[in-house]
Amino acid sequence: MKLADTLILFGSLALLIMWVDQVVYKGVSMKDSYFFLMFALAGFLFYVYRRGQRKLDEDKKNVEKKAESKKKKK
Repeated sequence: MKLADTLILFGSLALLIMWVDQVVYKGVSMKDSYFFLMFALAGFLFYVYRRGQRKLDEDKKNVEKKAESKKKKK
């Protein structure tokens, strides 16, 4: 996992914790702390998207390497 991915994941987790703190413990209304929840969700979804793209790129490179190794064997 790269540093940027780690920061995105833990940043969104921190926003989620701040939302829970605002809503559950401090009794702030939902409309005043809703952006914490939305940014946390957006950050998590962006992290999942980046992780999926990285896995697709790695799989593509592995397939290309296997194809090259088969050509060398012939």
